[in-house]
Amino acid sequence: MTYALYTDWLKTAPPRAEIMRGLHTRFEPIRLDAQGARRLGLINGLSGDAVLAKGLLVGGYDEERAIYSGPVFETPDGSEPRTIHLGIDLFDAARMPVFAPLAGRVHSFQDNANPKDYGPTIILEHEVTSELIFYTLYGHLSRDSLDGLFVGKPVAAGEEMARLGEAAVNGDWPPHLHFQLILDMQGKRGDYPGVFKKSEREQWKQICPDPAPLLGI
Repeated sequence: MTYALYTDWLKTAPPRAEIMRGLHTRFEPIRLDAQGARRLGLINGLSGDAVLAKGLLVGGYDEERAIYSGPVFETPDGSEPRTIHLGIDLFDAARMPVFAPLAGRVHSFQDNANPKDYGPTIILEHEVTSELIFYTLYGHLSRDSLDGLFVGKPVAAGEEMARLGEAAVNGDWPPHLHFQLILDMQGKRGDYPGVFKKSEREQWKQICPDPAPLLGI
C-alpha cells in the first residue's frame, strides 16, 4: 500500500531541490560491482583525489557489490551475506555540503561508529500528503553534522543540513553520501540497514525504492 502511494505521489510531485550542488551537470554513474570497484581501486583502498579526478561519481541502487566484507555485513549464523545495495552513493570531497532535497523534520540521528558502518547518520521524515509519510537517510557524514540536531527539528527543502565526513569518522570509506529512501522504519532510529541479502531483494525493494527518481537523476 505505502509503495503504491509513494510511486503515485512521485508522478505528480513538485521538483525537488538538488541534494549536492552540480549533481545534474557533472556526475558519472558507476556500478560498484567487482569490475567497477576494482577500476576505482575501492577493493584496495581509494583516495579522495582519485574520486574527484573523475567528477561526482554516483554509485548505483539494487546492485550486488564485491566491496562488502567484514563483521558489519556478516550474519550471526554464517548464512547468506548481505551484498545488495539499496541506496545510492554520491562521491565527493570530505566537507562538501549536503542539502535537503525536500522539506521534512529530523526523525532521528546517531553516530554509527563501527568499522564499515555509516558513521554519523541523519534520518529525515517527510509527510508529503495526509496519507503518505516516508523517510530519507543520509550516511557517512561529518561528526559536526549532528551538532544542534534534535528530534522534530524542521528542515527546509534546499537547506544545507550536513557535510560529508572523512574516512576517519565515516566508517573508513572514501568520502561520499549514502542516500536511501525508506517507506517503513520498522521501529528503528538513527540507523537502518542499507545492504540486504540477495534472496530478500524483492521484498526490500518495496520498502526501499530506488531513490534516484526522487533526486531527479
